[in-house]
This record gives sequence, structure tokens and C-alpha cells, in this order.
Amino acid sequence: MAEVLRLWSVCQSGNAEPLSELQQMPTELAFEELLVRNPEMLGSDIKLIGRQTPTQTGWLDLLAVDRDGRLVVYELKRGTLTRDAVTQVLDYASALDAMSADDLARHIAERSGNDGIQGIEDFEQWYADSFGGDDMSRLLPPRMVLVGLGVDPSAERMARFVSGGAVDLSVVTFQGFTQGEGTVLARQLEVEPGRDQRPRRRPTTVTEKRKALRVYLTVNGLAELFDRVVDEIRQQLPERGVWEEIGRTGIGFQLTDPDTRAWKTYFGVQAGYRGTACSVSILPQAVQVSGGTVKQLEASVELHQWQHGGHVCEFQSEEEWSEQRAAVLEFVDSVMTNRSEAVEAGTGN
Repeated sequence: MAEVLRLWSVCQSGNAEPLSELQQMPTELAFEELLVRNPEMLGSDIKLIGRQTPTQTGWLDLLAVDRDGRLVVYELKRGTLTRDAVTQVLDYASALDAMSADDLARHIAERSGNDGIQGIEDFEQWYADSFGGDDMSRLLPPRMVLVGLGVDPSAERMARFVSGGAVDLSVVTFQGFTQGEGTVLARQLEVEPGRDQRPRRRPTTVTEKRKALRVYLTVNGLAELFDRVVDEIRQQLPERGVWEEIGRTGIGFQLTDPDTRAWKTYFGVQAGYRGTACSVSILPQAVQVSGGTVKQLEASVELHQWQHGGHVCEFQSEEEWSEQRAAVLEFVDSVMTNRSEAVEAGTGN
């Protein structure tokens, strides 16, 4: 454990008065409120997405996503962290880890928007916009962080043992001091995550994703039509600055947002969506910069609501795609033209 921190208040006369050590916050709720209002105290790489989130075994204090797109579970104690805190955070994290990606996304979205936390109506779309792509496998397994005013020896020993293996558990403590009617907090990282740990789930590489998609297309007899549509959509997009996000049954075309530098999906090509042979999806980012031309497209092509927002057009065969092809490609071209003009003018995405 780090050495005890001592603080003195030095006045203009040069006299130094020691600050009284704070043993605990007034309540855990007050501590939680402080951290929600000042999330940078927890780290500079996180986005809070949940507070007092219910799980099968209790209420999770704070839930976040870090800059790598990984879920972070926070367990807070207003005083010293004990071994019970270690078991609690493991319990909560394991409950989330046991969920499917769809259930987890729904769980987060339905419980967001409360107590100072941003509301997220569609977590899958928010995640795709924030981290690029609809592959949420990076969310799990969760990171775990214990936060309190100090940590007792048994809890620290347990945390070090766990973090030295395949589990990402860290301990952050604050030493608190009173100064008049105010409070001074000093942050310390007591237990760092294991540096040599191996993740329980090995990330799927782009090559492996492409192979899996190719097998799916071949087995279902969709490869030829799918490849034609992908090639023709891709020809309407810029030569550079386009990322193809590979999914289980399709490809999403992403371009960077010049303001946030995040990758956002504009169009997608899917095989086997809603039982159809193939489909082209038009995501909200494309609709936003379409300049209203989506109405023109809708006059020529039957559009349905896309599950992640936006629209989708479907076709069962080469002949059906040929009938819709000109209108769809014209729309894609108009979106790219509008986007290019907006970027040059510095007024859009």
C-alpha cells in the first residue's frame, strides 16, 4: 500500500497547518454524486453510461465504457475498501459478462438516462458511432475498479492476486482531508491491472471475420450477388478514408467524422437480413447529410426501417437489384457529394 499522504495548508504568513484526515465520506451516495459530477477523478479515458444499475445480485454503483470500447464496472465505498468489496465487484462483473451482446445492449439502454448519466436510446448504434463498427465483442470481459478511502490489507491482497491473473481488476483510493467546510481528495492507484494477463476472449481478427463471412455467403449461395452489390456501392465512395467493418452477415462502410475523428457507418450491405437474399442499409449518418434526397430514393425504391436507425432496401435476386440499382447508387453518390462539400466548407460531417 502507498505511504500515508500528509497535507498542510500554508497561509500568507508562512504558517503551515495540517489538514485533518477524512476517514469516510458522509454517505456513499455523496461520494458517488461527486464522481458522477467529476468523472475525470476516475480516469481520463472513460464515459459513464450507468448509475445504480440493477443486476441479478444487487445494484452496480457506476458503469462506464473506456476509450478502447471496453465495459468498466465501478464499486464504491465511502470508507476503507474491504474484502466484501472485492467479492461484490466480481459478482456484478460476472453477471454482466454472462449476458449476450443483445441482452447487454438492451440492459444498458433501458437503464441509462438517470441521475446525471446520459440517456442512450440505442446502445448498439451509440457504440458503433463512438467506436466504429457494430462488433460489441470488445465490451467483454469487463474491467473492474474498486474505489474508496483507503483499502485494508486483506482486500488489497485479494485484488493483487486477482489482477495478477486473467482478470482486469484495479483499486483506486482517495485520501481525504477536511479544510474548513470543504474537502480535499488525493487520488492514488493502489493496485494496477495485471500487465501480462491474457484476455479470456481472443479478439477476432479482420482476416478471420472475412473468412467467416465468406463461408456464410458461400454456404447460403449469396456470394455472387453480395459481391456485386458491395463492389458497386464501394465505387461510389471515396478512394481513401473508408473502413469496411466486417460483420457476421455483411459489411458496413464507415467514414471518419472530421470533428470527433470517430468512424461512423454510412451504408451497409447485408446477406440474409429479414429472410431476404441481400439488402442495402442507409444509416442515420447518411440520412443526415443526404440533403433530403432520401425522399427521392423512397419514391423509386421501397424502404423499410433499419434496426439501428435509418432505412434498408431489400432484393431477392440479381434482377431485383438491377431494378433498384440506379436509384440506390445515385443516392449514395449524392450523399458523398454533400458530405464532401460540407467537409470542405467546414460545416458538416
